[in-house]
Amino acid sequence: MDKGKIKKLNKYHVIFLVDKSIAGIALFSLPYFLRHVGVNMWMVLLMFGILATLLLYPMVQLCKKYPNHSLFVMNEKLLGKYIGKLLNFFILIYVTLQVANESKFYVRLVQAITLPDFTITPITLALFFVMTMIVNGGIKSIARFCILAWFLTMWLGYYSYWAFSDANFLHLVPRFDKSLQDWGLAFFEGSQLMLGFALIMFFFPYIQNQKKSFKHATIGIWIGIVLMLLISVASIVYFSEWQIENLLYPLLNLFQAVELSNVERIETFGISIYVLSTLAKASLLLWVAKKGVDALFSKHKNKTRHLYLMTGICLFIVLGPIPIRYQKIMYEEWIIYGGYCLISLPILLLFIHKIRNRKEASTQ
Repeated sequence: MDKGKIKKLNKYHVIFLVDKSIAGIALFSLPYFLRHVGVNMWMVLLMFGILATLLLYPMVQLCKKYPNHSLFVMNEKLLGKYIGKLLNFFILIYVTLQVANESKFYVRLVQAITLPDFTITPITLALFFVMTMIVNGGIKSIARFCILAWFLTMWLGYYSYWAFSDANFLHLVPRFDKSLQDWGLAFFEGSQLMLGFALIMFFFPYIQNQKKSFKHATIGIWIGIVLMLLISVASIVYFSEWQIENLLYPLLNLFQAVELSNVERIETFGISIYVLSTLAKASLLLWVAKKGVDALFSKHKNKTRHLYLMTGICLFIVLGPIPIRYQKIMYEEWIIYGGYCLISLPILLLFIHKIRNRKEASTQ
């Protein structure tokens, strides 16, 4: 895994790694996460894109100052060995919960829609087996899979034609009837769609053209934003406001609007194909988790056994007897707060880096 030449990722790898790190399986519930602002959700997505682009800049600037090190190494260099390792431990918990969340969301969706008479155990084991094989090939293997997943799933956007053919485009007119609290709730719940772009701080050392990494990562962010805008606009013009607020999986209901003579349930086909995007994001997160264990227990040396360790831990979280109330806290609160901390961390580290440089310059 990740042996030999370290600079492995070209611009296309970077674009699609960032794109697939964003929404993932949460696309199926995108309008539901943004339901608090109703038909204004497309404006929230545009704000997410702008904020993500602005927050990406300090991340890339920090990485350029340590071009051969991931965030795990930078934490130890700038914060000291013990504080840095403690912070790395919390990051490891965050990405581990993200892997579990992405996986559990998908297998529960498959169980509810496609295989209601089956337990999630065989589906989960199959998902994690494929995921482990992808991650075992290293970051370039994951990047190639992200490109494959993008091209094999993007054509599903064609089926939005049926939603637009029976649409009321007046629903897109902005309304300012929502309170600040509603906007705040939409930003909080919807932010889990966008926090994944921070993973660039972990695979940055593998990028070949690091000088243009900000440009390529920005393209990846906005490819994801355009896709989410397509889904949100289709939902706004097709569904009533009551449906937007109450449908848990609006994308499946959009698929149900499709009428084909040779396919009876297109939503089942869509779920089956979308496993590729789920695997792409979950594999990247699992790779970061494996690198986190390397940082904590083997002084950043690559150990394949750490991959199997993290796979087992994530499997336990998904299949283990964790009470529902604790799962809701983990997946609906901890993950979001952890994402906020992760995207804010580069600003703090840049500040510490600047102070250290000033002190070193004054002592010379």
